[in-house]
Amino acid sequence: MKGIKTNSAPTPLSSAGIMRFFDVGGGGPKVKPEVVLAGTTLFVLLVIFLKVVS
Repeated sequence: MKGIKTNSAPTPLSSAGIMRFFDVGGGGPKVKPEVVLAGTTLFVLLVIFLKVVS
């Protein structure tokens, strides 16, 4: 088997490998789910308010 490249990364073969892949924390801001929900709710209420006023 001379033509096969062996320097590529292997894919995870078990659920433990997949969990390890998704468990890695990336950079970026950390926002609590409550903050996202509150911001979304306020945005929706603002849009409804602007639709009623105009």
